[in-house]
This record gives sequence, C-alpha cells and structure tokens, in this order.
Amino acid sequence: MFDDFSERARQIVFAARFKAGERGANMIDTHDLLVGLVLEDQGILEKTVFSMFFEGPGIPVNTAPPHIPFLSATVAQDLLAKFEKDLLQSQPIALTTEVPLSPSLEHVFNSAKDVQTRFRHNQIEPLHLLAAILAEESGQGAKLLQDSGITHEKVLRSLSGTTEK
Repeated sequence: MFDDFSERARQIVFAARFKAGERGANMIDTHDLLVGLVLEDQGILEKTVFSMFFEGPGIPVNTAPPHIPFLSATVAQDLLAKFEKDLLQSQPIALTTEVPLSPSLEHVFNSAKDVQTRFRHNQIEPLHLLAAILAEESGQGAKLLQDSGITHEKVLRSLSGTTEK
C-alpha cells in the first residue's frame, strides 16, 4: 500500500502509528496522521519519535531529504496542542501490535493518490496527504487546519508551485 509513498510520507505514517499506539488507540486515525504531518513538517520527528528507537550520538535517523516547512512554527505548535487535547488517551499499545487504519484514514490515502495523480508527481508526498485531509471539509482535522489559516487552496497552490499574491 505504501509503495507510492515518498520517504517523508512513510515517516509520517510511521509517526501516526506510533502516536496512535502511544495513546492506546485501536485504529490509526486522521488526527494521528496530522500529528505525524506536523512533526515531520517541522523536522522534529527525530526528537519526538525516532529518538526512542536509536541510542548514541551520530546515528543517522532521518533519511528523508531536507525541506522547507510548510507550516510556521507558531501554527505547528498551536495545532499540536489542539490535536493532543482532542485525542482520547488509553493504555499504550506495543509497537509490535498491528493497528489497522480507520476508514477515514484509508479514504485520505486514496484521496492523496488522486492528488498525486492530478499533479503528475512520482510519489505521494506530505502535501498530498495534507490536501486530502483538507478536501474533507467536514472533518475535525480539516476544521482545525482551516481555523489556523491552512486551506485546501493554499496547499494546492504550493503543490502546483505557485504562490499567493
């Protein structure tokens, strides 16, 4: 399923799985993916997720290419605080336990594939995932993003390489 995902997009999915397990969820949901998206966008997966799996200095953890964050640091912090507040907590689930995707997250992945195809990109990238989430305007995650000024149109403009005037 993740063959079409870029390294960055796969890292986001891994972070989503980790965060879902950390909070004891029985499914990986769109909110978990959003947390992973924000952490990856801000370049802090190493500090927040990956550091738990590696020890010692100088071990390369993130093999994804560097990028310029899409979200400002202020917006990212605000979103993470809102996501963490909204996510229900339970007994953590071991990483060795398989956790299924929610139907809404499967829909996001299918929509991200459509966005990738529309822009004729080689792989599904983080902004494809973000655009897919924002396309579901009725979703809670999309509402939180829109309240923070992140719109479907802005993401699509960024994907097309145009900037807002």
